[in-house]
Amino acid sequence: MFKRLVVLTALAVSSAAVAHADSISGFFSATGTDSFTSSTISFTPGSAVVAGAVGGTFATYLTDGNPITFLSGSLPYSQGANTPPGGIPIQLFSTTEAGETFAFDITGYNANFVNNGSLGCTTGSTCLIVTGNGFFTGTGVVTYTNTPATFLFTSQYVPGQAVGTVTSFSSSASAVPPAIPEPASLALFGTGLVGLVGIARRKLMA
Repeated sequence: MFKRLVVLTALAVSSAAVAHADSISGFFSATGTDSFTSSTISFTPGSAVVAGAVGGTFATYLTDGNPITFLSGSLPYSQGANTPPGGIPIQLFSTTEAGETFAFDITGYNANFVNNGSLGCTTGSTCLIVTGNGFFTGTGVVTYTNTPATFLFTSQYVPGQAVGTVTSFSSSASAVPPAIPEPASLALFGTGLVGLVGIARRKLMA
């Protein structure tokens, strides 16, 4: 019993130390074409690519111009807070390069259809601004743990351009891995477990 407790203690400490070692971190941007109305967004197949800044884990694999596959069909939305259709996460996009596939799943999003010159949308234009939360997965060369992430999507029809026609969009996504326990916290955690082992040992010897 005592030996088993010592082994479990060692495993607990080592597990805490390596937690989130394979989480995704970093960010990248994308551009492409889409069409939107006051209630749906549709992405033009084959139009989206990595464009602009790439950092963190993504920079190990992704390069400027790499294709991005967005979901097919239309993504419905209403003004304000939204959940994915069916209330379960859906894959918004994926991209593959250098043997690694990153996919982003939406868990919730906030949409703003703007045609009154507010929120940075120029007067006379019609804009769609979507922000939200989800998680990244990474499979291939490395299998990463699912990592919480955020995204931003903006698209605009300029004055005179009909809503619902094809226009361009820009987007960005950032992976935000959970915080790794600080060394001091791990030491305190380990000290507490060692104390439990001592108590158990004294009881066994009593």
